[in-house]
Amino acid sequence: MSHPMMCTTTMPNMESAKKMALELVENRFAACVQLMPINSVYRWKGKIEDESEVLLICKAPSYHHEALEKAILERHPYELPEILFFNGVGAFAPYFEWMENCVTNKEV
Repeated sequence: MSHPMMCTTTMPNMESAKKMALELVENRFAACVQLMPINSVYRWKGKIEDESEVLLICKAPSYHHEALEKAILERHPYELPEILFFNGVGAFAPYFEWMENCVTNKEV
């Protein structure tokens, strides 16, 4: 049985984030992608980095995670992109039906 899923990734700026979001939704890898400006502090190649980024929260049915991961990797500019999956335990039934319809080529 499928469950709702959220996947997060980050992009370097709003322009690249919007492009990624549009491509994921247009190509039915995600039903919805939310964009939020954030600040990230992390260790990379021996240095502490402090960067502005845009967080993408992608929503799709859990059975769609491999296709979504592949689509993000094919489009991502980072050497090592964040791609984290969070499986939900449930969702409002009409919302989940809409989500499934969005990624299975049914008209919504």
